[in-house]
Amino acid sequence: MSEFVERLQELMDEQGLNRKMLAKKVGINATCISHYLLEKRIPTVESIVKIADYFQRSTDFLLGREEENTKLTFKPCPSFSERLAYIKEQAGGSAQQFYGDLGISKTCYYAWLRGDRKPTLDNVIQIANKLDRRVDYILGRES
Repeated sequence: MSEFVERLQELMDEQGLNRKMLAKKVGINATCISHYLLEKRIPTVESIVKIADYFQRSTDFLLGREEENTKLTFKPCPSFSERLAYIKEQAGGSAQQFYGDLGISKTCYYAWLRGDRKPTLDNVIQIANKLDRRVDYILGRES
């Protein structure tokens, strides 16, 4: 997560923002921003999307998964359960094969599909890596 911290700090510095100012602008608690900057906590999926949207950057850029630092506009994220169903449909095959290939437990897969639980950022990155896709694609921010 050190790449995320570096990039977040750089973007904050470019706009002259401190953690409290950023927190207010993106709707995240200032303590959470502090924990992210000190690498005490990994952002939630919702938090990284809010930060990416505010700075008009991809989540993949913020996470250090790509180098391009261009400003982009993304679609609002659908619910993760909708997106997971879409990705599974595109993959084809059985649900068991799908979650097995992704290294996800059956319990997690179906809880996410029902919307009972939300994945962690690490889960989303794992899915992106396994499918060789961008995090923004997994989240539905891009087509």
